[in-house]
Amino acid sequence: MLLTKFGLTCQNIYVFTVLPSHTCGNPGRLQNGVQQGTTFNVGDKVRYSCNAGYMLEGHALLSCVSNSQNSASWDFPLPACRTDDACGGTLRGQSGIITSPHFPSEYNNNADCTWTILAEVGDTIALIFTDFQLEDAYDYLEVTGTEGSSLW
Repeated sequence: MLLTKFGLTCQNIYVFTVLPSHTCGNPGRLQNGVQQGTTFNVGDKVRYSCNAGYMLEGHALLSCVSNSQNSASWDFPLPACRTDDACGGTLRGQSGIITSPHFPSEYNNNADCTWTILAEVGDTIALIFTDFQLEDAYDYLEVTGTEGSSLW
C-alpha cells in the first residue's frame, strides 16, 4: 500500500499493523465474552464464549486459514455476545438460534422483535421451527427476503 497523503490531528489516532503472510492477527475480543487462544498463525484456532447472561451470536470457533493470495485470514467473522433476553438483532454465520425474550418463559406484551439473518448472495436460509406458539389475534411472524414476504 502506498500512502501519499496522511493527515493527523490531535483528535485522531491511527494504528496500523503489518502482518506476515503466515498470520491472521488477533481477531478481536468480545464485549461480555471470553477469547481462548493466544496465537494467530495459519492453523491456529480461537474459541469464543460469552459471560453468564449472554448468548453467542455467530461462530464460536475461528480458524486461521491460508488463502490463494498467499496470505492468511480468519474463516468466519468475529462473533458477538448478546443478552439472553435480546429482542432482535443481526445474525451471521452458517447457523444460529433465535429465541423469543426469556425463552422458554413468556415474553412481555407488545414485544416487537426483528431479526436480520445475513448470508452470501445465492445462499438459501432455512428456518427450522423446533418450538413455535402464537397467541391468536396478537402475535404474528413475518418472513421477508429476496423471494418476497410471507405472513403467519
